[in-house]
Amino acid sequence: MLKQTLIALVGLTVSASAAWLFLQPEPTVSLAEDEKRLFDLEAHWDQGNVVALVRHAERCDRSDNLCLDGETGITVPGKSEAVVVGKKFNHLPKHTTIVFNSPVKRTHQTADLMFGEEATITQNWLREGCKENLYSDIFKYKQEGKNLILVTHSTCIDKLGEAQNDDLVVMDIHDKSTYNATIFLAVNKEEKNAYTLGYLFADEWDEAFNES
Repeated sequence: MLKQTLIALVGLTVSASAAWLFLQPEPTVSLAEDEKRLFDLEAHWDQGNVVALVRHAERCDRSDNLCLDGETGITVPGKSEAVVVGKKFNHLPKHTTIVFNSPVKRTHQTADLMFGEEATITQNWLREGCKENLYSDIFKYKQEGKNLILVTHSTCIDKLGEAQNDDLVVMDIHDKSTYNATIFLAVNKEEKNAYTLGYLFADEWDEAFNES
C-alpha cells in the first residue's frame, strides 16, 4: 500500500512539473536567428497586420554619454542608432504604416529621428495608463490593413498582455541592449487576437536581412 502511495505521489509530482513547464511562456525570439519567423513578419507586414513596439533610444539621465538635448531626452549615440534603425525599416515591404509615439521627450525624439517629424503622431495613451491598457489600446487604435508602429517605453512593453494572463513579451526589455529595439506582433483586430513574431535589436537588422 505504501509503495502504491509513493508511486502515485511521484506520478503527481511529475505531472505537476510537466504542467508547470507547459504553462511557462516561451521566450521571445530574435528574428535574426529565425528565418521562418522573419518570413512571417514580412508576410504580415505586407498585409498590414503588424504592430511594432519600439523602445526609445538610450535615455540620457541613465547614461554617461553626451546628451542630445537635455537630460530628459536621449544621448548622442542613441540618436545615431535611432537614425540607422529608422532606415532599416525599409527592408520591410512597402505598406501603409502609422507611427505613434508617447509624449515623453525621449520617445518623441526617437520617433522623429527614425521616421521623420511629419510622420509621427503623439499619443498620451502610450504613457498614461500604458502598463494597464496597452494591450486593449492596440486593438482600439490599430487600423485594418495598416501597420502600426508604437514608440514607447520598456515599462509599457514589459506589462503587455499581463492583464489577459498572456505574456506576449518574454525577455529582459529593461536591459540597455534593448534601446531602439523593436518587438513585432501579428494582430487580428476583428478577433482581438495577437501573438509575438519576435524582436530585432538595433544591431540585428543587418544580420536578419543578410547585409554586410
